[in-house]
Amino acid sequence: MKKLLIPFLILLVSLSGCQESETPSTNPVLNDAELASLLFTREEEKLAHDVYLYAFQVHGLQVFQNIANSESQHVTSVLNLMNSYSVADPLSGSTVLGQFTDPNLLQLYEELIARVDQSLEEAILVGLLIEDMDILDLEMAMAETKQSAIINVYSQLQCGSENHMRSFYNQASLLELDYTPTYISQTEFDTIINSARTSCQSN
Repeated sequence: MKKLLIPFLILLVSLSGCQESETPSTNPVLNDAELASLLFTREEEKLAHDVYLYAFQVHGLQVFQNIANSESQHVTSVLNLMNSYSVADPLSGSTVLGQFTDPNLLQLYEELIARVDQSLEEAILVGLLIEDMDILDLEMAMAETKQSAIINVYSQLQCGSENHMRSFYNQASLLELDYTPTYISQTEFDTIINSARTSCQSN
């Protein structure tokens, strides 16, 4: 999915280029890949939050509210990281459900909430899909940077996503649902769901 977003992210990079001159001298200037992934991650974490909050409103299952709360912390972590590099928030701090500047994420949001509307079972599978996608995107983003501040935040987000995946998998098991990973490998998925929940600083 990330490849589909490259043209849009390049545009954001060009629009945000003026921010580089304002980057504090204590932080290196972000390269194009780092800036693009940071802008994308900001909206991807919001997408997770918005879908889960919507799922809670529709189905009333507490796990959706709990994980939506965790995603709010993830969004804050990304915004703090953006602020440290003087990168403008493309959403200007908006918390409006379903609001995105990235047209691909907007389309994905609409597709996912349509699935949430179908049934509780579909909503649980949507949760697994989002965490599956998030984990791969974070892994790819970390591979594109050597900056410790970025890697530390993304590592915390990945840790949180793995915990969320475990929670959704437990719900899927209760409902006797099968999920085959779409983004990460089956081996990585099995390793995550068969390991214990871990403590994450920003989770």
